[in-house]
Amino acid sequence: MAQRGKPNLNDRETSRAFYEERYAHDYMASWPAEKKRRVFDLVRGLELPPAGEALDFGCGNGILTDVVRQALPSGWRMYGTDISATAIENAGKRYPACGFFAMGDGRGPGKRFDFVFTHHVLEHVHDAALVLGEIDGCMKDVSTMLHILPCGNEGSFERGVCLLRKDGIDPGSGNRYFFEDEGHLRRLTTEQCAALCAKHGFALTREYYANQYDGAINYFTQMSPDFIRMFTESSKALDEKARSRLKKLRHKLLGLRALRYPVVVVESRLKKGSRTFRDYLLIIAGAPFCVIAKPVDVHIKRRALREWELRKTERNGSEMYLVFKRG
Repeated sequence: MAQRGKPNLNDRETSRAFYEERYAHDYMASWPAEKKRRVFDLVRGLELPPAGEALDFGCGNGILTDVVRQALPSGWRMYGTDISATAIENAGKRYPACGFFAMGDGRGPGKRFDFVFTHHVLEHVHDAALVLGEIDGCMKDVSTMLHILPCGNEGSFERGVCLLRKDGIDPGSGNRYFFEDEGHLRRLTTEQCAALCAKHGFALTREYYANQYDGAINYFTQMSPDFIRMFTESSKALDEKARSRLKKLRHKLLGLRALRYPVVVVESRLKKGSRTFRDYLLIIAGAPFCVIAKPVDVHIKRRALREWELRKTERNGSEMYLVFKRG
C-alpha cells in the first residue's frame, strides 16, 4: 500500500504521471563522464554483429541512448523509448541521430530488436516481470540485453550501512534500502534478475559490479549535507555499537564532502550550457579553494576508478551491469 502523501507507483498510470512531472523539471538531465565512459566501454566490448537495431528501454532524456549509439558498430540503428512523453520530446531535440518514441502511443518503429539496453529502469517499473515480458516481446529470437540497476547482493558499503539500522532494508517493498529515492520499488540481487530473464530464454553471460566501497564514497561525498545526515542517522541504529559506527561514518563523509565541495560547485557550474549571474559568483568564490579541494577530489575519483578496474567482477557492489544473451 502506498504511504499517505506518496504516489502509488505500482499503478502504471500513476507512475506515468509521476515521471512526466519529474522530466518536466530536468530529472536525470546529466550523467558523470565516468558513467558515460563505463557504458560506452561495456557496449563496445559486447562483440555485437556489424549491423543491427538497438533499443534503450526507459531512455529518459536520451543521454545514455546516444552514448550507446556511439559505442555500437557503424551499421547499427539506435532507438529510445520511455513512459514519459516529455522525456521523449527532450531526447528527440537533443539527439536527432537516434529515433525516439513514447511507449504505447502507437508510433513506434514496429521493429524487433537485436539489442536492448536499460539503465536504472527495472527498479522503477511497477512490475519488473511484466516489463521484462514487454521487452522480450520486442526482441528477436537471437538477441542481447544489458541491464544496469541497483544491486541487492550482500557485502556492499550501502548494504552494510542498512544493516546497522532497524529499518535499513524493507522486505515489504522489494528489499528497498531506507535511503533510496521514492521512485525505487525494489532492489534485486543478481540471482533474482537472472531468474526473471531466464523465463524468456535469456542466460546471464557477463556480470560486472561497481561501488563496492570507494565508488560509494565517491558518490556519497558529492551529496548534500542533509542527505549525508539522513544516510547516517543513528536514532534507529540496532545497538550502541551500530550507533557509534554511524556517527563516525557521518563525520567521515561530511569531512570529505567539505574538502571536495569547492570543486563540485565550480565544475558543475562550468559544465552548464548557460550560466546565471549567481553561477559566475560561485565560480569566482570557489576557485581559490580548489587549490586544496582539487587534489582531494582527484584522489577520491581515482580510487573509485581503480576499484572498478580491479574489482568489477566482485558481486558485492551496489550497482550491477548484467549482460544476457538468447539464441
